[in-house]
Amino acid sequence: PALAQGTGDWPSRPIRIIVPYPPGGPNDIIARLYAQPLMAQLKQTIVIENRGGAGGGIGVDATAKAAPDGYTFVITSSGPLVINPHTSTLPYKVPDDLTPISIVTLVPEALVAPPSLGVKTLPELIALAKRQPGRINIGTAGAAGISQFAAELLRIQTGIDITVVPYRGAAPAVTDLLGGSIQLLFADLPPIMPHIRSGAMQPLVLASRQRSPALPDLAITAEYGYPELLADNWYSLLGPARLPAPILAKMSAAAKIASEAPEVRDGLAAQGAQASWTTPEAFRARILQESEVWRRVAQTANIRVE
Repeated sequence: PALAQGTGDWPSRPIRIIVPYPPGGPNDIIARLYAQPLMAQLKQTIVIENRGGAGGGIGVDATAKAAPDGYTFVITSSGPLVINPHTSTLPYKVPDDLTPISIVTLVPEALVAPPSLGVKTLPELIALAKRQPGRINIGTAGAAGISQFAAELLRIQTGIDITVVPYRGAAPAVTDLLGGSIQLLFADLPPIMPHIRSGAMQPLVLASRQRSPALPDLAITAEYGYPELLADNWYSLLGPARLPAPILAKMSAAAKIASEAPEVRDGLAAQGAQASWTTPEAFRARILQESEVWRRVAQTANIRVE
C-alpha cells in the first residue's frame, strides 16, 4: 500500500522544493517562476523552502537525505553539483545521492570589458593580453564559483597571462569594472545586461553552446575556435536517489510543460536567461561531463575552499 501511494496516487499531498540559497536571489526567483506551472500540472500545492548555506550544499544535502517518496525536490544552480565537489569536502556524492530530473534554466556566462579597454571580441582581447602579459585583471562573482572557474578556463584555454580576482558577489565586481579597478569580468548575463544595454560594458564573447536570444549578435566561444571554453551556469531540478520511476517520469513531463509556459519563458528572458528542459539521462550525462571539466580546472588552478 505504501508503494502504491508513493507512485500511482502521487502526489497526494503538498510537495516541497528546496532552494539552497536565501530568498530573493536568482535561484529563488527561478524556483518560484516554475512553481506555479508545476502546481498546475501536478494538481498539488508546491511549497518553496529556502535552506541556504555552504555554497548551496546544505539544501542539496537535505534533498539527498530526504525520503525518495516524491515529496522533496531541489532546484539548484550548477555549483553544488559540478564545482563544489572539487573545492571542498561534501556530505553528499553527485550524482549517486540524487536523482537528476532536468536542467530547467540556462544562464550564459559573458565576458565583458569597459569600452576604454579598446577591444570588442575575444581574439582582440587575446592579442592585447599577449602584448601586455600580467597587466590585465579579470574579476569574478565569487571565489570557487562558476565565474571564477570560467575565468580560469579562459586563462588555461587561451594561454594568456591575466590575474583572476574573485569578489564577494557580482555587484562589487560590476562596480569595480565600471570604476576601472579591473579590466575584465566574467559574470551571469542578468546582472550585467543593463550595463551592456547602456553601453557601459562591451561584451566580448559568450561562453555558451549557443547564442543567447538576449544578445543575438554576440558570438560564442566556439565561433572563435575555443569549443571547450564553456561555462553556462544552469539551474536544475533533482530529487533524492532511488526516486521511483513513475514519479520521475511524471515530474520530468511536468517540468517539460512548465519550461514551455509563457510566464516562465518571458520571466527568464527578461533577465537574460533561458528556459530549458532535458531528459533525466541527458542531465545525468551533463553532470558527469562538466564535473570532469571543473575537476581539471580546480586541480590546475589549485582552487580549494577550506
